[in-house]
Amino acid sequence: MKGGTVRMPLFVWLVAASMLAGGGRSEAHHSFTGAYNVDKTIAIKGKIVQIAFRSPHSFFYVESQDASGVAQQWAIEGASAGQFAQQGVDSKAFRVGDVVDVTANPSRTPNSTRARLLKIVRPSDGKAWGTGAGETVD
Repeated sequence: MKGGTVRMPLFVWLVAASMLAGGGRSEAHHSFTGAYNVDKTIAIKGKIVQIAFRSPHSFFYVESQDASGVAQQWAIEGASAGQFAQQGVDSKAFRVGDVVDVTANPSRTPNSTRARLLKIVRPSDGKAWGTGAGETVD
């Protein structure tokens, strides 16, 4: 130490600078396989009560009845608003009040009413969107 200053090698400064530059906007993205059982599918029939097109993931909230007739609200997680828009799904494609059939991967949390969207169909006119090859808004 000379005159009260600490001298650091150049590579230490470069490492520190790169860490700071990269940390300004770091967004973690989780895997759907961590939250949802991608090896299983469930069918949900009900009415859309809310839609949230946003990033990083959008949600369709669907009210349906369980096996005993009790109403339950499902949070169906899908793509980001931008991804949906590129595939023709926007606020006009599906609306609150639409009766829909949803195919989804169930949550890994027991008794959860969350699921990952695979396909949504409005039976009244056949409008559909899905994640399978060639499935877009009809």
